[in-house]
Amino acid sequence: MKRTFLLLEVLIALALVALCAIPLIVKPLRAYREELKTLETAERERLSDWTFSEIKEQLIANQISWEKLPKLHETKGPFSLEPGKIHLLDKEKQIERSFTLYGQGEKDGESGELYRMIYVHVHFNPVVSKKQKPYTYRVAVQRKEKKEQFSPNV
Repeated sequence: MKRTFLLLEVLIALALVALCAIPLIVKPLRAYREELKTLETAERERLSDWTFSEIKEQLIANQISWEKLPKLHETKGPFSLEPGKIHLLDKEKQIERSFTLYGQGEKDGESGELYRMIYVHVHFNPVVSKKQKPYTYRVAVQRKEKKEQFSPNV
């Protein structure tokens, strides 16, 4: 009879230890997941900056023609890019990239050149959260009257 109570006491003690151990395990796991999410957000911001620099290089090299650039209050795109990679601890994640262009302003210069303020919206797929907005940059581009070339004003 005494052995039965001992077994019951041991089972109750194990149940209490397990009940107390759950918060000690769950909170660090939640913190770990939040840190991974924050790291992924930071890596996506880095990738977005890198993507914008690639787009500026395309503008400088005239790979995006003047006709593809939006006029005032016009949106062009989306234009797709090669997938990018972000590094999370020991994993590598592939991200699809695209961008749209929005014409915010347009102005004629004194020497016949035309200036446009272009907003570049960088989109990633998959998104981290549904609330995430596209990364937005702006660049001023110039088209000269006699040449068909243009250059971003950086």
